[in-house]
Amino acid sequence: MCFVAPAQVVAVLDSERADVERLGQRFTVSLWLLDDPVACGDWVAVQAQRDAVAILTPEEAAELLELYATIARRMEDAPT
Repeated sequence: MCFVAPAQVVAVLDSERADVERLGQRFTVSLWLLDDPVACGDWVAVQAQRDAVAILTPEEAAELLELYATIARRMEDAPT
């Protein structure tokens, strides 16, 4: 099973690649699955820390980041 995580575009390298940042980590992703171009500041859904699969609104990105933070907190609190 794969899931996506939001990342913010910090540099567009060319029509097929962009540098993104998520939680202080910066990496390059492929843009070839997107229908529309991206710009610095845009949010994208990234799969496998490799491919941008959708452009997100800032609200969607914030909602996903909060959801993943909530899941992480609950996992930390879960009995082993």
